[in-house]
Amino acid sequence: MINSVAIIGAGASGLISSILLASKNIKVSIYEKNNKVGKKLLATGNGRCNITNENISIKNFHSKNKDFVNYALDSFTYDDCKSLFNRLGLEFSYGQKGRVYPMSLQASSVVELLEYEAIRLGVKFYLNAPVETLEYKNSKFVINNNENYSKVIIASGSLAMPKLGSNDSGYRFAKSFGHKIITPFASLVQLVSSNKNLDMITGVKIEGSVNGIVGDVLFTKYGISGSAILDISREISNKLQSQKNLKVCIDTMPSISKDKLFTMLSQSLDSKNSKDIFMWLNGFINKKLAKYIVINSKIASNIKSTSFLSKKDIENIVNTIKNLEFNIIDTKGFETSEVCAGGVDTQQISSKTMESNLQKDLYLIGEVVDVDGDCGGYNLHWAWASGYLCAMDIIKKS
Repeated sequence: MINSVAIIGAGASGLISSILLASKNIKVSIYEKNNKVGKKLLATGNGRCNITNENISIKNFHSKNKDFVNYALDSFTYDDCKSLFNRLGLEFSYGQKGRVYPMSLQASSVVELLEYEAIRLGVKFYLNAPVETLEYKNSKFVINNNENYSKVIIASGSLAMPKLGSNDSGYRFAKSFGHKIITPFASLVQLVSSNKNLDMITGVKIEGSVNGIVGDVLFTKYGISGSAILDISREISNKLQSQKNLKVCIDTMPSISKDKLFTMLSQSLDSKNSKDIFMWLNGFINKKLAKYIVINSKIASNIKSTSFLSKKDIENIVNTIKNLEFNIIDTKGFETSEVCAGGVDTQQISSKTMESNLQKDLYLIGEVVDVDGDCGGYNLHWAWASGYLCAMDIIKKS
């Protein structure tokens, strides 16, 4: 029989597991270092909370041991997620690319409903209560040398967004029980570039294509951001661990082919009405970006008028528009990353229960585990799914 369960962390995975457990009359206590629950959850989806995605697939998840995710996705599908939140009183709203939000489009709706349900079911919250020590003595887990529990769930998150309370405590606790940690690195994060003249295009936002991914691209004083950049950032961040710099090429006009763009630009030239080059390009592209493109297009710097443009010059401009190159030297790191890749090695965790293979009655869920997803609600779905598996196993054993 289970006497009590302690959950370290009142984030997405911790809250959902607490509700499921408490609904079966299991005594649950949550330890949270912040002064309120779901602090990081409140910031997701730009404050709208991208709860899940209609198109949940293994291809949208990453891990050193990717097969680990399969059972969770099969056991807790999109339909299961929708049904659970509907029962909690939350209706869904739908966005682009299968993204799902609360109908209120407010993350606070999600957090408040989860907190309300947990409290209603008797979950005990300890806020402003960081877990400093976690030990296993006499078949019990001891937290902060004081409280004893039959089972412990580590749902403390990762290193991403430390300003919202994230830290490495989950990794430290896991290591104390013999778990290996896959080196964490920032994912869904902005990229830092060493390109010159970035101030010229700071604040410009376009729909671009990067590595075949079409989405928002935002040019900044430090480099590049936007949804398309976040989508490729995991791969870039991972490679930067062993490489000093990388090249990223952006198609700034993905809806138009090179040939069509060349024809359009050529036909717009009027031999009887010469224009300033930048004025000429203003009819096709953001004027700040147009100037930056010309500077980077390898045409002679003394060419100021369209009357002096050659066919080769136009080809160079087209190539630059379709392949605007950025030298990437770093990411913005954990401070701004939405997600952290890496974490507790899944080879040492049961994929069906989220229980540690090294320590009986210890569970690890959510972002502390070496599983992360693409942008679009996949990371939160993993939080719900892993919390669900964990709770179902504890309930089964009760």
